[in-house]
Amino acid sequence: MTDISSQGKTAGKIIEFEMLQNIAEDDNKHESDYKMLFQGQGKILLALVDTDGISQKDLVDRIDMTPQSTAEFVRKLERRGLVTREKSITDKRVTLVRLTDRGRAEIQKRTRSIPEYLRVLSDDELQQFNNILDKINGQMYRDIKDADPTLQNKYHQFMLNQVLHKIHPD
Repeated sequence: MTDISSQGKTAGKIIEFEMLQNIAEDDNKHESDYKMLFQGQGKILLALVDTDGISQKDLVDRIDMTPQSTAEFVRKLERRGLVTREKSITDKRVTLVRLTDRGRAEIQKRTRSIPEYLRVLSDDELQQFNNILDKINGQMYRDIKDADPTLQNKYHQFMLNQVLHKIHPD
């Protein structure tokens, strides 16, 4: 059983972190473009940086999204000139997705804006931190879903609209 005072101390540190993060991101030196990298279209671009020319089916597995969402995001990225889709020469049923030069430039631009405060962590510490955040976020999603099963979908739709609005303002 975890000590309740340790949980309280950690909760306080999370609140402190959130406040400092807001201050850091309001500073002109820190754009929030990096956030786009970890949602929808950004997840696809990051996956392609690791494995360019991946099949759309493998892309679905890698980014853990539905085939329909992945296909829609890939179409949007293609319309923006960031990726191309082409049939595999060995199997015409397979569609390969590749980054364009413009897509690579977009990734470089956005990765430059990853918060500088993360530089204090080593690769091992980043992995540990990511695992901890995955565990916390997973529980938060479960709690939200248990409280209101439609709320999680509403939240994802809201976040998607926010990101798309920032990318393509009206």
